[in-house]
Amino acid sequence: MTKTRKMPVPDDPGACQPESPQPPPQRLRLEWIEAGGLADNVCNWRRHPEEQLQSIRELLEDPEVGWAGVCLFNERTGRLIDGHARKSVVDPATPIPVLIGSWSEEAERKILATFDPVSAMARGDAAAYQALVESVNADGLWVRDLIQGTMRDLDRQATDDGDGGDAGAADSPSPMLAAMECQPFEHHDFVMLIFRNDQDFQAACEKLAIKRIAITYPGGKQKIGLGRVIDGARAIRILEERGTRP
Repeated sequence: MTKTRKMPVPDDPGACQPESPQPPPQRLRLEWIEAGGLADNVCNWRRHPEEQLQSIRELLEDPEVGWAGVCLFNERTGRLIDGHARKSVVDPATPIPVLIGSWSEEAERKILATFDPVSAMARGDAAAYQALVESVNADGLWVRDLIQGTMRDLDRQATDDGDGGDAGAADSPSPMLAAMECQPFEHHDFVMLIFRNDQDFQAACEKLAIKRIAITYPGGKQKIGLGRVIDGARAIRILEERGTRP
């Protein structure tokens, strides 16, 4: 005969029921806070150049983009962890989206030391980025410059990784503006020549071998005209070669 083992009956019948899993503690919450009410972090090691601030401002003012991200604030220390640049380009009275959490001083420093570097570890795919920006309508000069700079960085990365192309590929024009010798809106030292009549202008174009080209900007917009952005070293070589001809 098979004996059946009986389980003891507890005094409290509910004691045999498995405990319901406790939800994890709520670490973050989203609030809209006036920018001027967020204290900067004295340990912030990022320095934001004017080009970056202008690009951020342009995107925030874009009605199709606006605030597509949030700042990060530690309510335990009363200091900002991420978002210093975004906070700095708006009016202090402007409410901005902020993720609020609570961390110790040590954890705050660890987040500051790793937050951006972890993101920077990602590798970019130049072809995928090219396909992406071809469908982007980048009207603003600073955002357009940001896109062009990213393309150049991806080209250099591919060259450094040995993924093809010669050593000079990183200095070649972006495929988006292949006809231009220098990408417009780059930050270069430059000389501007002003011509007060068409004859002088045409003569300079002839001497510098400037031809009419078509430019396609991100988003598919095209401009057709004379390519006035040329490489300075090449211009000097052309003038020297033509100056030595009999």
